[in-house]
Amino acid sequence: MTLEPGTLITLVVLGVTVVLWLARLESRVNGKATADQVTTVSGQIGAVAAIVATLQAKEAAHDNTRDEVIRLQEQIKHLTNLIERLLPATRRKTPE
Repeated sequence: MTLEPGTLITLVVLGVTVVLWLARLESRVNGKATADQVTTVSGQIGAVAAIVATLQAKEAAHDNTRDEVIRLQEQIKHLTNLIERLLPATRRKTPE
């Protein structure tokens, strides 16, 4: 059985068309997977940004608390000095 040249050309064109269609289909699937990955990664980046913002806020609050504690310690020292100066020496307790 021999194929006529017209039939052979038709089969070759059909084969090339099928191969091109499959390649196009594969690129669509890969493109969709890539788009899904980009969406996932961008969502993860948003979550990390929110975590970083939360940690920065906590750090700022910690710094403020530390500064307030230092201020209170200085005020306690000052008040202690004032009390020691104002109380007569006889009323102060002597260390035993």
